[in-house]
Amino acid sequence: MISLKPSIHPEFKFGVQADQWGYKRLQVAGGATIGKIGFHIAGISSLQENGWMTFSDYNKDNLNIRIDYNITPSTRLISNTMWGKYYSDMSGGVNENDFYNRDYKSTSDFTYRKSDALRTRLTLEHDWNENASSYLTVYHRDNKLGQNPSYGIRWSAINNPTTATGEINSNDFKSYGAIGQHTQKFDFLNTKLVAGALYDFSPVSYWSHRIDLKANLNPGGLTVNKYEVIAERPDIKIADYTADIYNAAGYAQLSLNPIEKVILSIGGRYDNMKVDYANALDQSTGNKIYDRFTFKAGINYNPFNNIGFYGNYSQGFSPPNITSIFRAKPRTGGTTGVPAEFYYNLKPATFENYEIGGWISLLKNKLNFDYALYYMDGKNELLNVRLENNDTDYRSAGETRHKGIEFGLNYKPSTQISFRLGGTYAQHTFIDFQISDKSTDALQDLNGKEMPNAPRWSGNSELSYYPNWLPNFRTAVEWQHVGNYYQDQVNTVKYSGYDIFNFRAGYQWKGIEIYGNIINLTDKLYAYNVSRANLSTSQPAYLAAAPRTFLLGIQYNFSLR
Repeated sequence: MISLKPSIHPEFKFGVQADQWGYKRLQVAGGATIGKIGFHIAGISSLQENGWMTFSDYNKDNLNIRIDYNITPSTRLISNTMWGKYYSDMSGGVNENDFYNRDYKSTSDFTYRKSDALRTRLTLEHDWNENASSYLTVYHRDNKLGQNPSYGIRWSAINNPTTATGEINSNDFKSYGAIGQHTQKFDFLNTKLVAGALYDFSPVSYWSHRIDLKANLNPGGLTVNKYEVIAERPDIKIADYTADIYNAAGYAQLSLNPIEKVILSIGGRYDNMKVDYANALDQSTGNKIYDRFTFKAGINYNPFNNIGFYGNYSQGFSPPNITSIFRAKPRTGGTTGVPAEFYYNLKPATFENYEIGGWISLLKNKLNFDYALYYMDGKNELLNVRLENNDTDYRSAGETRHKGIEFGLNYKPSTQISFRLGGTYAQHTFIDFQISDKSTDALQDLNGKEMPNAPRWSGNSELSYYPNWLPNFRTAVEWQHVGNYYQDQVNTVKYSGYDIFNFRAGYQWKGIEIYGNIINLTDKLYAYNVSRANLSTSQPAYLAAAPRTFLLGIQYNFSLR
């Protein structure tokens, strides 16, 4: 939920919504400002039962509280607290035959995800004068996540096809941190300086152990009909570590207006992440340090009131995921007889991005168009290789390339009709990605291959109608397009992608709003994601999308304005 600024006048909202697949949601929000103190409280409670996909129930409760204290007209104290509780079945994907027969049945009835989260911050803002302002935020997070994940099931049609393994894991962390920033404007060349620093301390504990499964096969023996739990194996650990993570960073950005209609900007940031760890599986302790200075520069040129251009260069930096580092490599540890090996040598990813773009406004601002072309090179990007038993082997790719164009168009010919179109064409490619260091393996690298699950074309558009003859009524038709993409990393099989349509309508009468959505208007059969391992005999897993869904809701809005 988005934390909203407290309203000046008392406001209250209450709403419910539901669909025909067992989804129900209750939402409540309210706020006001009394003297120097303002508050906004919002909460939702949602429940899914007996849906279109078997074993897909969940329940979620969230509460968000914001309190603003206006100490003086130039000084504010803001607190924000979010509490959330979540439990969900994890149905996972379905095989190809079941997908095309619309037989949406889960292969497991024991997988789950549960989460408890508490996040709170306190921010002090101060305006020194009309040209200077500062803020200081201190925060705390407490997250607990437990899983028996469907994506953790490993099965192979080649080796022991009637058996499989899964895992149960727990990831708990707390964070204590502070962020400070100052903004200063100068008369000289309309200069603006933004500078800040942050510090974060996050102790983490993580463990994961194996579960043994029985795989009941479909006819032909190439896919699984259902998994059954044979035994939990806490004696066979996949990961077991604790870590203290220290994050520190400082940054600054300067923008100035050297000549009319031209704005230059330049900025830099230094990040330092230190990890003090204790790995219980190999009885090792130590530390890892990942640090880097990154730079950015840009120019904006607006020759006319309705046309503008820009260009940017920026560097990126991303340390490897901590959980990936301390996870035992496939075919090591446990009962394999091979000592557990870990991903201690994963490198931080770095990126260089070049971007040019612009915007134009025509027909008295009724037609607006913007675009951006980008080219980004990645080094040591953390990727995974999906093995034949659905296990994941993490690798730092030597080099990757991402390039494309993004565009958006908005057209409003009248007060009744508006149209928007947004889309992207992109290519994501492995340039240097060695996946095997064994000369006997047939597949040595993925150089020149496109990344899987990365469509070149994707887009979203909407046509809205607000009739003058029926004030407060709205209706819209939305089109979503996802182009074809490779299912596997070796680029042998593609998924055709999809085009779907959604319909939305609503009517507000005084403080009551009634609305309805039809999602997947044509009841199209499609999947959010289709993936498979790299062997020719590998079978695809379809993350099926919902059939046509009718969502109805009503909300009451009360205000003392």
